[in-house]
Amino acid sequence: MRHRVLVRPGNDPIEERNGILIVHTQEKRKNNRANMDVIKQLSRYYSVSQSRIRIVTGATSQKKIIEILEDSLSTK
Repeated sequence: MRHRVLVRPGNDPIEERNGILIVHTQEKRKNNRANMDVIKQLSRYYSVSQSRIRIVTGATSQKKIIEILEDSLSTK
């Protein structure tokens, strides 16, 4: 399953607007820390292992497409 994600600064909870997940992070982009935090938050949001989530496009952008492997996805 693929999702569109928009990353914003801050510490608000994940929200969905018009089919786009908005994830807030306070981590810096340096050393991939912001991406790792986004994956960590999404793994908690969907109750899946972090290893089941990958960034398909947008690794260096605020707009990302992430993929969650289906076999372990729990419905939210």
